[in-house]
Amino acid sequence: MKKLFILGMMACSMIFLAGCGEGVDENKTPAQIQSEVANMDAEDIQAMIAKYQKAIEKKAAELKAEADKLAEIPLTEQLGDEAKALRGNIEELTSSLNKLKANAEAYIEGLKKK
Repeated sequence: MKKLFILGMMACSMIFLAGCGEGVDENKTPAQIQSEVANMDAEDIQAMIAKYQKAIEKKAAELKAEADKLAEIPLTEQLGDEAKALRGNIEELTSSLNKLKANAEAYIEGLKKK
């Protein structure tokens, strides 16, 4: 069941956007971004969206790699330390990816208002 959930999350994240972490701050809240967007022009907002797309793509690739590693572990060893560590990494990557998506969406909404 967890594997199916993880694969579903990966598929959703891959569909949304793609990206690299330079110039993005996943610790910002969408509310903070909305206030920043008010002082940015459309070109700057598009540049930030592109940065977030790259960051999301990179995070999604990392998440897929970890999920693939977990899928390779036999069921008899799924409760072992290696599998637990991988599940912890997957949880952190999923959380990070969700933050990046929320922030990217805040920039997209800000661009729509310009």
